[in-house]
Amino acid sequence: MQLDPAFRDPGIPDGERTTFRGTISGRESGVGTLAIEARDDGYVARIDGTILEHFNQAVEIGFRRANGTLRAERYRAESRDGETMVSVEEGWFRDVRGLHWGGELLPYPSNVTPLLGCALALRGLEFEKGERHTFALWLANTVWWEIALHVDKRERIELPGGPMEAWRVTAAPQFEGIGTALNRIVQAILPPFRIHFDAAPPHRFVRFSFPTGPFPWNPRGLIEATELS
Repeated sequence: MQLDPAFRDPGIPDGERTTFRGTISGRESGVGTLAIEARDDGYVARIDGTILEHFNQAVEIGFRRANGTLRAERYRAESRDGETMVSVEEGWFRDVRGLHWGGELLPYPSNVTPLLGCALALRGLEFEKGERHTFALWLANTVWWEIALHVDKRERIELPGGPMEAWRVTAAPQFEGIGTALNRIVQAILPPFRIHFDAAPPHRFVRFSFPTGPFPWNPRGLIEATELS
């Protein structure tokens, strides 16, 4: 499957801030904020979250803006259990090469983004019913995986702050490069990932519904916006 080119720059205003809450099977599991600093040449997204009261994450992701496009540049995330450091992750994505599947040394695709960067990068989609896209999701170290997106429809959703018109997008990992039969099996078993973006430009990320495990009986998680500013 061929990957899309770099994401379109959605034109996010400086100082945009969104507060979120997370639930699993309806029970609150965490809270967080996404703040975006907009510059002429890029964006900086800062995410701060607390999960299950004690697990804290602080993430900073830099994106480059040029000629109407958007590209991930760098990523840094810290995780702490209370005051105890658990992990530090860092990644750089432009003008570098990394080891990929099969032991190949390859540059990153132009539309690569870390998982939490999707909250900004995917706002650069062309939102139209039936549209299909493929992007590269950075997983860890230098490995990325192809993710297929389908713009399902525009619909009215209920958020804690009130109703909103939003675009619903379904995301799924792709295994066609390994085998068509495997891809069909995975798609049949793995529950869908659904993302909602505000229908009005610049298409703020407002909801993410996802499986907490690879099987249909695993409970679903939900991240949704509670306050927009």
